[in-house]
Amino acid sequence: MQSYKVRVRRMDPYHAQAKVRDFSLALGARRADPAAGFNPVETLLSAVGDCLLTSLDHVAEGSRVQIAEASVEVEAERQEKPPILTHIRYLLCLRSDAPDERLAHLIELATAHSTVLQTVSRAVPVEGTWQRV
Repeated sequence: MQSYKVRVRRMDPYHAQAKVRDFSLALGARRADPAAGFNPVETLLSAVGDCLLTSLDHVAEGSRVQIAEASVEVEAERQEKPPILTHIRYLLCLRSDAPDERLAHLIELATAHSTVLQTVSRAVPVEGTWQRV
């Protein structure tokens, strides 16, 4: 079993900082203030997207499929009462010479092995599509 540990510190009323090993990430700590930085929901969506891309790189490498470019847009819908995310959607954009069927299979594998995506999808419906760029 693998363990993770991140320290998040309030820097001032508007900012927080997450630290892990020798890395840090500036976070917004002021509700509804887009100038403060990534808010918690945006941070979660970033983690979903990054985990999917990381998994995709891993399965593509193991399958010897070249991915020249990959990006993902992740969005969510939130309701007010109770304050929860009700739906997450992503669009994965890929540039590769591999056939569509091969890429679709890689995306299935990446989704199945994406720790954050799998964890979040147990709480919130997650729906994804992909396209070539």
